[in-house]
Amino acid sequence: MKRLPRDAEKFDVMDLFASMASECGYKIDDPTSQNDFVERIRNSFEKNRSNDITVYGKRTESLFAYVVGALGKSTLLKQEDSGALYSADDVIIPPDYRLILKDGNQILVEVKNFHNQDPSAQFTIKRRYFKKLESYSDICGNDLMFAIFFSSWNHWTLLSIDAFEENDDSYGIDFATAMAKSEMSFIGDQMIGTAPDLELHLLTDEEEANILDEKGQALFTTRKVKILCAGKEVQDSLEQKIAFYLMRFGDWIGKDVEALVSNNRLLGMKFVFTPEDETEENFSLIGRLSTMVTNMFKEHTVKDGKVVAVSSKLEPEKFMPFIPDDYKGKDLPLWRFTIQANPDFKGLTKTSSRRAKGARG
Repeated sequence: MKRLPRDAEKFDVMDLFASMASECGYKIDDPTSQNDFVERIRNSFEKNRSNDITVYGKRTESLFAYVVGALGKSTLLKQEDSGALYSADDVIIPPDYRLILKDGNQILVEVKNFHNQDPSAQFTIKRRYFKKLESYSDICGNDLMFAIFFSSWNHWTLLSIDAFEENDDSYGIDFATAMAKSEMSFIGDQMIGTAPDLELHLLTDEEEANILDEKGQALFTTRKVKILCAGKEVQDSLEQKIAFYLMRFGDWIGKDVEALVSNNRLLGMKFVFTPEDETEENFSLIGRLSTMVTNMFKEHTVKDGKVVAVSSKLEPEKFMPFIPDDYKGKDLPLWRFTIQANPDFKGLTKTSSRRAKGARG
């Protein structure tokens, strides 16, 4: 999925002026109105850019668009809560996005960021707020879902209101329940597994290899790159691309970098990525696709723990390597699990499980 071009500087600024004109009495040819408009925008931007809730909320909203676009199961994603709105019902709120899948299904999505390290803490939606979103969805004839990013756990969930616990004046859901009842598979999310370990070798030409000095150091120029999976070199270019992506953005732990030395000459460097908890000899989960997209998005929008951008110049489709539906790896085996929601989940204190269907390629 690609982001279609739009001249925001030309159209959105004029739309904003028109919206503010009715409240502030602006006239388009009045210098005083123009100056006041610019000053209000400047003050609003300065106020909002220093507000972490606003910045992280907008970044999360943009991130969801990249997750949807990268997962490749959707044909259109449109911002729903922008532009003028006219309605006979004044008690409505449009959600963030309208999402249309390739199979024709269409939903409205409200995106939320929830940052809390306590897995039992509930994300809540005020009943009055939900009813306004629901009214808008009913008018449009579309189902409403909530995309909640549990940022402390780097985990996306997609939920209907039925997944929430109904309280007196709100609806609430904790992280474990949200995971169990999530319908992220609806937009193409999967769990990925492969054979450990994954290795990246940066190699020089043996004839150029420098001798290690007395400190055990030497300069080298990378002339060749090798990628290995479970000790076997990955030869196919597509498999190499997928493996490199998994190393960079998956959940496996990077070990200390190892120097490759022969006859006291530095031949290259080896980077090894291994599962933190390996359960089987030739298989381990490496992460969710949505989390990998999120990790890549973080590289483009966060620096030194601080948000420096709320979006990226790259197209969403660039955030995911292409894995054919009929993928049959020669040197890089892949297991893909589509996690289905468990609507009967009752909490961590009771016996529960998540149903999954898996495919190995």
